[in-house]
Amino acid sequence: MIVRKMYTVGALAAAAVALQVSTAAAETKSYAFSLFYPATYTQPDNCPTGLNPTTHEIYKNALVTTGTKPDEAEKIIENYVSRQGQGAQQAAKPITERGKADGKQVSAYSNPLTVPDPGFKTAVGKFALGFNLDGRGENDAGAFEDPRSHEKGVDNQLFRIYGCTANYMATPPVYPNYPLETWEMVAGTMPAWLLSVSGEDLTKEGSEVTITIDRATNRLLRDGKGHPRSNATFRIDSDPRSHNVFKGRIEKGMVKAEVPKVYFMGDQFFFPDFDFTHVKFELDMKEEGGHSHGMMGGYLPWISIYYQHGQNGLNAETFRGMDMVGLYRALMRMADADPDPSTGQNRRISTAWLMELVPAFHIPAETKTSSVP
Repeated sequence: MIVRKMYTVGALAAAAVALQVSTAAAETKSYAFSLFYPATYTQPDNCPTGLNPTTHEIYKNALVTTGTKPDEAEKIIENYVSRQGQGAQQAAKPITERGKADGKQVSAYSNPLTVPDPGFKTAVGKFALGFNLDGRGENDAGAFEDPRSHEKGVDNQLFRIYGCTANYMATPPVYPNYPLETWEMVAGTMPAWLLSVSGEDLTKEGSEVTITIDRATNRLLRDGKGHPRSNATFRIDSDPRSHNVFKGRIEKGMVKAEVPKVYFMGDQFFFPDFDFTHVKFELDMKEEGGHSHGMMGGYLPWISIYYQHGQNGLNAETFRGMDMVGLYRALMRMADADPDPSTGQNRRISTAWLMELVPAFHIPAETKTSSVP
């Protein structure tokens, strides 16, 4: 009996030690998104016929195309620019309501197909950041090559859409103006996005890892210089809609993964939600300037991309220098995945997004969100 008890105690002690060794061997790095924006890689050969028109030209073209004489169009624009508040809104009605349906003037932003196609210049060229999402690789005529990995057959039609619009043009490490401005406006108010990487060895080539993406209940914080604060603590939101767990591997010092779907909630001003399919993911966990860097690519519903811009209507055309009708038709034309079974119209467009992350602490969710079963 004494021997049996001693054996049992010894076995328990050995199991405890084994558990401690196993736990010690497991490793997790946790982050908060400090920046997330469409991947751009502006090159001299992107826009051989020039850039998309400026705001004044957008307004004038919009009015003239829908039947207004050029001199009258100039008066309408001047009247709008010189007014403020409700007066400006009233003066802008000929621009806003340039669509026509059932004999009535309607908003061009809510009804973009009621306006003649103004044309929208899209980018060409050899290089773009992103991934080979459709698997065609070198056989994909007209696809891009990633300038960093030199992967062929890169699918990033969203870069084509934004590539000849001045506010979106940039080459890393320079940030595109408008996406950066938009992020800065929402990052301090919307719940932060969280990412963690776990595995037995996060440095060993070929090691399997688990990647988790969640939404937090609290927002990103800033330090005294206005930079995203490192090592802040975030509580994970229990809402399962933004909870993603998928496997990856360490390849050439990078965390890489492929997964059918990633979804997380966004912000109405920025992006209502991110609904990625055919996802490819890579993350370099080495810190540069306090940040780790990565890229996520996948197909997004193009109507969500239009919504980000079109919901702001006239303001989007004014401050982004982007013709909303032209954008809508370009998205329809350039969409390259998920055809509608009835019409054949592709409902998704290939994209790539660059991300920066700061080290963070994650606290598990406390209770389930009441609105979700």
